[in-house]
Amino acid sequence: MNWFENIKYNVWLFWDRLNLKSFGKSILSVFGGLWLLVEILAFFGQTVWSENIKSIWWVFLLIGSIIIIYRNWPKSFFTFKVHNRDVSLSIMIGDIFKIDGALIVPINNRLDCENNGIVKKSSSILRLFIDHAYNKTSAHLNTDICQQLEDNAEWYNQFVEENDPKTYKVGTVVPIFRSEKQYYMLCSSTLNEQGRSKTTVDDLRLSLNELWAYLTHSGSKDNLVIPIVGTGRGRIPLKREEVIKEIVLSFLVSLSQDSYCEQLTICIHPNDLKKNKMNLDDLLDFVRLHCNNTGYLKGNESPLGTEIE
Repeated sequence: MNWFENIKYNVWLFWDRLNLKSFGKSILSVFGGLWLLVEILAFFGQTVWSENIKSIWWVFLLIGSIIIIYRNWPKSFFTFKVHNRDVSLSIMIGDIFKIDGALIVPINNRLDCENNGIVKKSSSILRLFIDHAYNKTSAHLNTDICQQLEDNAEWYNQFVEENDPKTYKVGTVVPIFRSEKQYYMLCSSTLNEQGRSKTTVDDLRLSLNELWAYLTHSGSKDNLVIPIVGTGRGRIPLKREEVIKEIVLSFLVSLSQDSYCEQLTICIHPNDLKKNKMNLDDLLDFVRLHCNNTGYLKGNESPLGTEIE
């Protein structure tokens, strides 16, 4: 997303989220201040000054407008501290490739980077990842994936489907290090014979659980960046807000035993927010509520209640 698209999106979001109540308060507070100043000057006999101030009422209107824009200008980054953990969970609106951290890249369970040219024509995170990190050359990514599978064959053999040696179980994670940045290829969708990828709700939950498990045992404790997995070409039968909630809940549950990163950032593309009319305020309230009420125990605390024998 270039600077022009970014400004256009922010202007749209500003008008979309503009609160008439807040607008009215700002206008009334500015003109209230103007009226108070005029009355004070008139009371002390400074009639000329008060008349001069009245004549520049438009300056106060301008100030009011600036205040309204400042108060309502959309934020693109929201972060929440997870209770009883040195971990934060963030929601970011923008370009996922401009966020610092190890990026989770969804891929089909065949680890197929081309899919007979379908990937190249799509707008998926996988295609954008190939364009960004591999200069639009999917063969180089395929080589790196094959090298990882070969070097760690004993580990990945357990994830191969018994009836198809070219297919891996949903939740398989392949780490890729490219251009001084860590990436994790996550098998989150299945691929049928026609090259059509699909992510079910169970696929989403399983792939997330396997991802957190892998990062707990083999991750490098990087900050993590994840897209809205399963949407778009994944065709998951959930709204984007529901997918984000699944990611949030799954992540928080995984932290009950281990902390494997300091920050997880869920990235929302501006077009998704606009096109799908996502309710950002409700989503942020959901994340805030669950981050503040995790129920994790501190290291020296014991569970409440009595064990049932």
